[in-house]
Amino acid sequence: MPVRSKKQTPGAEATDKERLRVNDLLIGLDDVSFNKFAKRCEFIPFNKGDVLLEEGASLDFTYLVIKGRVRVVQRDEGNVDIVYREIFEGGWFGEIAAFDKGRRTAAVHAMTDGVMAAMPRAVFLNLILEQRQIAVKVLESLAGVIRSSNRRFSEVSSYSGVQRVYLRLLEIAESDPMDDSVLIIDNMPSHVQLANDAMTSKEAVARAISQILQENVAKRITGKLKITQPDTLKRLATQV
Repeated sequence: MPVRSKKQTPGAEATDKERLRVNDLLIGLDDVSFNKFAKRCEFIPFNKGDVLLEEGASLDFTYLVIKGRVRVVQRDEGNVDIVYREIFEGGWFGEIAAFDKGRRTAAVHAMTDGVMAAMPRAVFLNLILEQRQIAVKVLESLAGVIRSSNRRFSEVSSYSGVQRVYLRLLEIAESDPMDDSVLIIDNMPSHVQLANDAMTSKEAVARAISQILQENVAKRITGKLKITQPDTLKRLATQV
């Protein structure tokens, strides 16, 4: 019986093929099927800041992120980048265009240096037709994208830019181990990142942070944000 792969964390010296072997989409493929598949893939390195795919581009490939992190974004009429999702090592993108042969509805930007594997559309479709467990993973991923998009666009229609910043802060905050009545963000995102995540402007982020600092709802600690009044922040985030 063929040996099936198990999810492992590749070491720093792992080859591109070894990293591809443990991609979340491919876990469960036997060695023969994997090697046949890998021969059809092209490994593409990228650098932080690269635009990997332009919005509106024709797409004949599906991509597996085997090292690094990318972000799927769309620029609205106000010149604000709406972040659909971030894809980390082990993830993939481009499957929707593989199904409908449509053009990209969003751009893909590299957030770090990394490597992705490009597989032709025909290879991707054959893979999900031949491997039922992979078809299920793709469907689960698409369902997650739809749910996330619905939630975020609901927030856009229901809350102001400042409120969406507060919702994002509450989403990434964790209980302070020293005081469970307080929330803390250990690695405070930049204003640019918060603006992207909250689908608003840097100016709205600046106003939002300034307000909660002035009203003592939160305090800055080097590289961190301590939310001393979580209930007040929740009220500010959701009041109509």
